[in-house]
Amino acid sequence: MAERRIGMSRRFRWSTASVWAAGILLVLLVLVPLFELFRGAIGEGWATAGDSLAGSGGVVVNTLGTGAGATVLAVLAGTAAAFITERVRVPARNWLRFGVLLPLVIPPFVSALSWTQAYGPGGLSDDALGIALPGLFGGAGVVAVIAVNAAPLVYLIVGAGLATRVAPDLERAARASGSTAWEAFREVTLPLLRPALLGAAALAFVVAVNSFGIPALLGLPAGFGTMTTRIYQDLARSSAPAAFTRVLVLAAALVVVTVTVVTVADRRFGLARTVVRTAGPVGGVATPGRKSWWPALGLWVYVAVTALIPLVALVLGSLTRAVGLSPVPANWTLANFREALAGSYGAALGRSLALAAVAATLVVLLGGLAASLVRRRAGRPIGTAAILTFAVPGSALAVAVLLAYGPWLRDTLMIILVAYLAKFWALGHRSIAGSTDAIPPDLYRAARGSGAGPATALGTVIVPLLRPAITVAWAVVFLFAFHELTMSALLYGPGSETLAVVILNLRQLGDVTVTSAMAVILVVLVLVAFVPVVVIRRIAGEASP
Repeated sequence: MAERRIGMSRRFRWSTASVWAAGILLVLLVLVPLFELFRGAIGEGWATAGDSLAGSGGVVVNTLGTGAGATVLAVLAGTAAAFITERVRVPARNWLRFGVLLPLVIPPFVSALSWTQAYGPGGLSDDALGIALPGLFGGAGVVAVIAVNAAPLVYLIVGAGLATRVAPDLERAARASGSTAWEAFREVTLPLLRPALLGAAALAFVVAVNSFGIPALLGLPAGFGTMTTRIYQDLARSSAPAAFTRVLVLAAALVVVTVTVVTVADRRFGLARTVVRTAGPVGGVATPGRKSWWPALGLWVYVAVTALIPLVALVLGSLTRAVGLSPVPANWTLANFREALAGSYGAALGRSLALAAVAATLVVLLGGLAASLVRRRAGRPIGTAAILTFAVPGSALAVAVLLAYGPWLRDTLMIILVAYLAKFWALGHRSIAGSTDAIPPDLYRAARGSGAGPATALGTVIVPLLRPAITVAWAVVFLFAFHELTMSALLYGPGSETLAVVILNLRQLGDVTVTSAMAVILVVLVLVAFVPVVVIRRIAGEASP
């Protein structure tokens, strides 16, 4: 009996220590910076904050308009792609899915850069056909490219909704009862899919208003500013007290908008609702028979225009000797890549790799700590707070971290690392927590009952079972951290530039060829980091019953 009480006491101390450790880290990484941000925003009074926001009315309107326009386009494109790949018999379905998801693994600012190479003045379409896309630099171009980058997220959510919420046999029953295809869609499919559509729209809106790299590359040259680019400009180019107050107010307003949208969407349009199914299988096509080529062709055209042609243009631009020359083999050179890997540029690449690796390792540890508390009442708020923090705009979080820890860490890699940990903690937590839920707690208890200590039981029982989830979490965080731009652009100092920051600065200076070479290197490394995620998820899917 005494040994049992001692064991229970040790488990209680271990549990309490874990909760306290996670809580303290959450406070230091998230709550303290956000508290400093809001305190600074209203430090001079609500009237001053209101005046600062009113004086920035133009960028606020641009941000909300960009968010609304990009959301509509992303929902239309992502939903159409989901219906074509999941509800129509099309050839090369898996390749189509990869093509639709391709923009998801390309950094947004690289997408903007590739679009300028493909469709801008002097770009690929201009050289080949004498046609440049009108409005690419400005609000229309910003909306279009953000929509292209947000559409894969909509595609994933709507595709999951079609697989889990909408049974194909319900659609077939409606058609067999005399309904037209439109009537079946309106009366059966759409009501069941509405939560997924609204949730996807909320996510697309948050992505749009948070975007920085795309408005910086396509909006600022045309005088089109958003809240994120105004924050960047005020921090980088102005030392006036009024400008800094405006930074704090705009950052706090972004936090309020995005967290409100995410919270409402999660509560009202969450996907984890009970759905009454018939005996039909999950997912599946609703139009059996011969394969349909026209929908597949239309989707391939979309993929080519939005992703493949811009990537080809970016590669050709990186190989061309100088701006203005035709991207033909006679004008190709590898000198741009040699310059991109030399000197300070190569050092920036090394810093990005090291920073991403350290951030991924620490986030996995933090995510595992939070995931270990998911079954405890005291630990649930920690996981919820980490998830909500991921919705906080990177520009706002960077300003908050700068306020909280700038006096000690300003212009160092450490302050960028702190921002990465605060932003990406949720990625590690969600990836690991999902697998933790599937592990019977009796396994851990059995190990402890056999005399193993907490660390031994964790290392010999739990960690081996979680190894695929841990690997995926590490790779995902590495991917996000490696190409992160928004926070890095606001927090870097001399000698702490990341590769993404160097690409942005070089592009703004007009060095197109070396910028393109750096962007190509970045895309290749991101795709390499993405491979383990795909392989492990495929293996896990094949191993599941």
